[in-house]
Parts: sequence; C-alpha cells; structure tokens
Amino acid sequence: MTERVERDRYSEATNDVTTHLMEKIMSVLRTPDAQSKIQAVLDPVINHIINRIFPYILLSAILFLILFLLSVGTFWMVLRTAGIGGGTGTGTGGTGSSVFAVKAP
Repeated sequence: MTERVERDRYSEATNDVTTHLMEKIMSVLRTPDAQSKIQAVLDPVINHIINRIFPYILLSAILFLILFLLSVGTFWMVLRTAGIGGGTGTGTGGTGSSVFAVKAP
C-alpha cells in the first residue's frame, strides 16, 4: 500500500514539474525575440527542403497528367467503339446499336 502512495506522490510531483517547465518554455517562446530567432533558423531549412523536393513534385504532376490523358483517351476509345463518341468505330456497336445508345421512339 505504501508503495502505491509513494508512486502517486512521485507522479504528482513529476506532473507539477513538467507543467511548470512547459509553462516556462511557452512563455519564453511567446516573446517576439525568440520567435524571430526561430523563424531565422527555420526559413532557410524550409526553403532548402522545398528546393530539394520540387523536382519530385513536378515529376508527380507530369505523371498524373499523363495518366489522366491516357484514361480520357481510353474512355473515348471505348465510347467510339460503342458508337457513341461521334467516331466511325468498327466494333459491334458501330451502327449505333449500343447499350448506351438512346433509341428513337
């Protein structure tokens, strides 16, 4: 029983010390001087990271565009083969008899 009481007392003391330290750190970090120093350190680091990662972002965007264009092209070819896309497809639906076609009344 006494061991549990000692643990509770130590955990309370640890929580108090931790809370006090966090409040002190936050009060120091809230000063404009500390914020300007942190910003002076972080700005070059962030700029360097962005400069290093930009080619990969650009490559990803180009690959996404290529994939999108291939998907649209594939969709257009399927519609053209079905006889809906305005092309002269040679598929089974070339005459307009398609699942997607709207029949006149």
